[in-house]
Amino acid sequence: MKLAEVSWVDAQSILGGVDTVILPVGSTEQHGPHCPLGTDHMTAEAVANIVGDRTGLPVLPVVAVGVSSHHRQFPGTLWVRPSVFRDYVSDVILSASSHGPRKFIIVNGHGGNTASLKEVAEDLRSDEDIFTAIANAFPAKLDGHAGEDETSVMLHLRPELVKMGKAVDTKQNEALAGIRMKAQKVGPADFGWDTIDLSPTGVFGAAGKTIEATKATAPHGEEIVKAHVDELCAFAEELKAAKLEDLLPKPHK
Repeated sequence: MKLAEVSWVDAQSILGGVDTVILPVGSTEQHGPHCPLGTDHMTAEAVANIVGDRTGLPVLPVVAVGVSSHHRQFPGTLWVRPSVFRDYVSDVILSASSHGPRKFIIVNGHGGNTASLKEVAEDLRSDEDIFTAIANAFPAKLDGHAGEDETSVMLHLRPELVKMGKAVDTKQNEALAGIRMKAQKVGPADFGWDTIDLSPTGVFGAAGKTIEATKATAPHGEEIVKAHVDELCAFAEELKAAKLEDLLPKPHK
């Protein structure tokens, strides 16, 4: 059930009868020359809706803009500061909890949101007695950003928005200022990277690897989504059955 599509009267009975709600969160950012800017939030919303339909859990409206300033060299990318994002997501959850639910599943479609969402979950659990679980909209291991796997997922979910004629295979940059890179690291160190440091096309993954978006297919995307949704539904059922008091932090000594 999509909360945005019902009246307040229906919402009153729906939210009063559940203690667990799903919130899809994503981003609006470049996904190579071939995938839409909304890939992350569209995937998060689609996966959240499938899980909601199968488990009977309400789904809140998607948060469509996230922490994406590292894609800013590519036009159309939108972003908010992490502090703004944290406050916004937290307030959405607090407002929903005021109507009854105290357990939330965030279906997150963008890795750049993860650190901020963990902070939100920690604060809500410690200060508000609200348990928030953060689940990826994608499986943990994909071949890269806007690569074969993610493009395949979009070909399955929203094929009309994918322009495979513009898909590219992109070899990832191997060094920054002469220092060898490993994934999104310089040597052994993390740094405040931008996508353009890694790839000229916006398609990126491991340093030195060629990410092959051109190999994407809808059947491959369907396979990825089905297996992941099955796992998320099983988790949602476990969370529904769990007692809130058992999910909250123990008293500090």
